[in-house]
Amino acid sequence: MVQGEQISVRVKDVFNRFFLTGNANFTLIAVSLCKFLYGFYTSAIGSLLVPIGNDFHISIRLQSIVFPFNYFGQIVIIFFVGYFADKLGKKIVQFISLLLLGVFALLFNFIESFNLFLVMFLFMGLFGISINTIADATVSDLFKSKKGFYLNIAHVFFGLGAFTSPVVFNIVYSLTGNYRTVYMALFIISAAILFFIIAARYPDVKNEKINPAVLLELLKSGRFIQLCIFALFSSGVMFSISGWIPTLFQKNLNISAAISNYSLSFFWLSVIAGRIITAFLSKKYSEESLLKIMNILMFFLLAVSFFLNNYSMLLADYLMFGMLIGGTFPLVISYSAEIYPRYSTTRLATVFSFAAMGMFLVPTVIGVLADYFLIYKVIAFTAVSFLIYIYIFLKKLRTTPGT
Repeated sequence: MVQGEQISVRVKDVFNRFFLTGNANFTLIAVSLCKFLYGFYTSAIGSLLVPIGNDFHISIRLQSIVFPFNYFGQIVIIFFVGYFADKLGKKIVQFISLLLLGVFALLFNFIESFNLFLVMFLFMGLFGISINTIADATVSDLFKSKKGFYLNIAHVFFGLGAFTSPVVFNIVYSLTGNYRTVYMALFIISAAILFFIIAARYPDVKNEKINPAVLLELLKSGRFIQLCIFALFSSGVMFSISGWIPTLFQKNLNISAAISNYSLSFFWLSVIAGRIITAFLSKKYSEESLLKIMNILMFFLLAVSFFLNNYSMLLADYLMFGMLIGGTFPLVISYSAEIYPRYSTTRLATVFSFAAMGMFLVPTVIGVLADYFLIYKVIAFTAVSFLIYIYIFLKKLRTTPGT
């Protein structure tokens, strides 16, 4: 073993073996707080789009560039997270990613150029998704049974962070008049969570690096690839609604900025409610059955939104949609473990990469079309993706694993 590898192993052993409590529930809380932070950061983007557009005098189409910058790096870095987790351990990767996200959040307050904004979104996306991926992999490894329940509980914290972000944005913006200061709150939260990570005990799992052979095996599985494509569309639609709610209410329906941002909080509150309900439903019903039913209902709700021109009715439709789509991604993660229980990091990296592609593509396409059509009308057309999956979930998922 060369000297560099010896140092790597020594650092890994010292850092990962230090903890103040080995309680699994404490570790669940620690990684769930990481998901809270990632939810806070992700939701803040929706609140920032209109002020950024006004500040730099750019169109909605140019504002949408934020999405590919934020999510492109996430697609790439996911496949390196496992390598670093294998070399250093999940705990130290989580710690470093949190530290860097906090530093960049602090720097965000001093940015005066739109191009630098995009660079900041790129790097913060890298660190944010690393935190999120490690959190889900840790929960998956920590609880060998009832994964659907515990993953939904962890994802509730993501929803809580996303719900809190627009509220904090409204408060700090009304007090300071500077939309950037919301990231000061992000810096403070990330610094606080570091202490929880240090105190927690992370499960020691071997073979965490991305295995190309395993990746190819996963992509050959019919059920798994269908699940990944579903993750692409469902995540893309959910983050399109989240990302564009403040803009569409302000620009399409002439609703005030404050109410539009609170509407975003209500959307994420509905996502939280959906995840809590789904967590308990997953104890009684299979992930596959729940996904089939929820997919059909989501299609109808999204299609109906095309015909709603009233703020209250459109918000109500989005809230019902949020309750349904909120529980889908934890179910996808849990169901992926049922299809392929080994190599959690490779499996999760693949699912997250497809989800990130959806978060990259769908909101961006909507933003480009929003220069020509009303945003909420364009969003309604994404219901087509769920129509496709009415067929896939009812027919093709009945095939045997690996087909």
